[in-house]
Amino acid sequence: MIIHFTLNGAPQELTVNPGENVQKLLFNMGMHSVRNSDDGFGFAGSDAIIFNGNIVNASLLIAAQLEKADIRTAESLGKWNELSLVQQAMVDVGVVQSGYNDPAAALIITDLLDRIAAPTREEIDDALSGLFSRDAGWQQYYQVIELAVARKNNPQATIDIAPTFRDDLDVIGKHYPKTDAAKMVQAKPCYVEDRVTADACVIKMLRSPHAHALITHLDVSKAEALPGVVHVITHLNCPDIYYTPGGQSAPEPSPLDRRMFGKKMRHVGDRVAAVVAESEEIALEALKLIDVEYEVLKPVMSIDEAMAEDAPVVHDEPVVYVAGAPDTLEDDNSHAAQRGEHMIINFPIGSRPRKNIAASIHGHIGDMDKGFADADVIIERTYNSTQAQQCPTETHICFTRMDGDRLVIHASTQVPWHLRRQVARLVGMKHA
Repeated sequence: MIIHFTLNGAPQELTVNPGENVQKLLFNMGMHSVRNSDDGFGFAGSDAIIFNGNIVNASLLIAAQLEKADIRTAESLGKWNELSLVQQAMVDVGVVQSGYNDPAAALIITDLLDRIAAPTREEIDDALSGLFSRDAGWQQYYQVIELAVARKNNPQATIDIAPTFRDDLDVIGKHYPKTDAAKMVQAKPCYVEDRVTADACVIKMLRSPHAHALITHLDVSKAEALPGVVHVITHLNCPDIYYTPGGQSAPEPSPLDRRMFGKKMRHVGDRVAAVVAESEEIALEALKLIDVEYEVLKPVMSIDEAMAEDAPVVHDEPVVYVAGAPDTLEDDNSHAAQRGEHMIINFPIGSRPRKNIAASIHGHIGDMDKGFADADVIIERTYNSTQAQQCPTETHICFTRMDGDRLVIHASTQVPWHLRRQVARLVGMKHA
């Protein structure tokens, strides 16, 4: 299908699949402000565009709907690499943090100010209600709009943004924008997906539907035969190297209980196979051709279940200690499951895999008995912690490429040095 539409004031003619996702279409056209934070469900707002005068989530549109449409993205806001009024206000206020969906915020606020010269807080709340922001509060956005409105009449206008202190210091205690804030709010290349080359292959993962299971049959021959499939990786052909997914300095205290692919599934979504293909569509089609059968095991669904006397053992493979092996290790391993897999523990840290305990520590300071005897009140409590999800709007993504004999990895990670060390071991390369 050939469609005609206007993009940021320029006429466009494209040959497209009528059902193609508009977020992907615009991003591939170089509109990097139209991002994907929610797998196309349209609740994060990172894919906001102005579609025929209205703010719309691009992920919820298909290419056929662009026919004769007028589209504006955040790329239209600045001219000649200069920040727009709203973009500059966002940088000055300090609302730009992770930056992933700040171009969408700039577009939404610009549209709001084009419609309403001095919006109320209720009108601001309504305009931004479709944007998920994990790293800024409403107050900062109120300040952005206050500053932008003031600068319409006086380009040099300022507002009180945050208190400052220590006049004898130049930076500490002063209000400074992020060094890369301007680049972020303009949607200039700074994230992993912005660096992906057009000829890059795509990896898609087949994942376990079961919380606890053994793979009893796995046939990838049909997937391998599909044109466009480059490689299929499973527990049968991946490196027999173990690591911990935690970002920890070597030697890692956590058990090295992870293999790229294993025969045993330990959670819903555990990795069964990976397909490397020339396109996402081919990779997804190849996943459907993989034949896998499971022996479903009893899962462990809570801490209490994991502590039960008859609890299923999640890691029932043999254990290898690098140092400090306990005297009971040989006997413990004699009862382990023999699947050709094992776990490595670098040094003793209270690991008891047969009791589903990765690590434990016991200790006290001072005379406990005397402390209890002298105490006016003794309170006994049990505390349970929960896992916190920081909800980054940038999706988990990794792009790798070869630069001569060097493997270059672009990844959305906070521990690049640990990632480098672990990947080097897995692929058999030296790391600098």
